[in-house]
Amino acid sequence: MSFDRAELERATYHLAFDIYHFRFYTRLHKEYHLAVSDPAIYQAVLYSLLLHFRLLLDFFYKQPVHDDCWVGHFRVLPGFTAAFPPAIHIPPVGAREVSVNLNKRLAHMTATRWRERQPDMDYYTNYFADLESLIVAFRAALPGDMRQILDRRLSDLDAQYKRGL
Repeated sequence: MSFDRAELERATYHLAFDIYHFRFYTRLHKEYHLAVSDPAIYQAVLYSLLLHFRLLLDFFYKQPVHDDCWVGHFRVLPGFTAAFPPAIHIPPVGAREVSVNLNKRLAHMTATRWRERQPDMDYYTNYFADLESLIVAFRAALPGDMRQILDRRLSDLDAQYKRGL
């Protein structure tokens, strides 16, 4: 499947939602007092963080299936491939396993939930810094008008939630 420029603009707008929330929940995850003061809210934060993490992990590293949109679709944009070459988003060791694990634990009711021990958060957070670097590089590789779509959506979400990210 391929996407035209208008669809990639819409994809950029929607991707901003996941980027914003990945960053927001990453910050909340680091605030230890939340885990102590309200464990139920902390659990919700972790699930939300992992859901947005999984989407971004697959966006940058997983070949698309059906109508999935992934970073490779953006290569049709002038200058994008030069600024964001395929070599910078080769999946790190274990990334596919992490994605499958999250899919089984967050999106499906599978035996994995009770047959396998749930990994601790370090299993996932080990990928966060690389993912953030890809987000920054992806933004820089976008044509100016599409970068504005991304930035405007991030700014609108920040104003909506009044979080100052």
